[in-house]
Amino acid sequence: MQQPSTDRYDICQKADAIHGWLKMVTSRRTVDILHWQETQGYTGNLMEIGVMCGKYFSLMVDSAMRTGDTVLGIDTFQYANEKRVVTELTGVFGKAVTDRFKLWRRQSNTVSATELTHAIGRPRFISVDGAHDFENVYRDMELAEQVVSHKGVISADDFLNPLTLGVNQAINAFLSRPRAVVPVAFVANKLFLVHRSVEEEYRGAVEEMIRNGKDAEAEAFKQRATHGRHHIEQDFHGHKVLIG
Repeated sequence: MQQPSTDRYDICQKADAIHGWLKMVTSRRTVDILHWQETQGYTGNLMEIGVMCGKYFSLMVDSAMRTGDTVLGIDTFQYANEKRVVTELTGVFGKAVTDRFKLWRRQSNTVSATELTHAIGRPRFISVDGAHDFENVYRDMELAEQVVSHKGVISADDFLNPLTLGVNQAINAFLSRPRAVVPVAFVANKLFLVHRSVEEEYRGAVEEMIRNGKDAEAEAFKQRATHGRHHIEQDFHGHKVLIG
């Protein structure tokens, strides 16, 4: 099992070199969440729908290397094949990494919740970043909600991106009815959702993560907070969402 780095953000720099789209602040906050799960003893495998070349996937693999968990990636691999993903990840972690992840060449709409829980249990972290049209995003969000651990997190990509209106429509439609999972934080294109039972716990933890951050976005968050909570937290579908 990999020994933890003295700087948990090392993986953010390494992931930045992998082809794909991911803002550094989002990478750092995701690593913060994964690290917090580890310190809290929130165990479980991890999963991503829409792996591409493995950029965001590598953050989850980094956590799995420490905890001994497995990361499942589901993708059609039409833009980057499995070999490319394996090459990227072994370049970052070495050959031992292949024991920490597995890849399914599948359309996510062919995967059932039962099949997933039989394969990897209930994941503690799920990234939804597959097809970006309304129908597929809505279905992927429902699938994630069905299988995520009660202490887990769903990260929904490209929310509020004007170039992915289908994602925005799907997530708003998904949240327009009572759900087991609710939004707690938004960080540069990623909306993070958790089970209702741990909503306040995660929201408080994420705010502490941001306030402890040393990056420019964390400093801006702290500065905005001096002008009132409404500058760092917004009501969204009946829930308080941190804007980090």
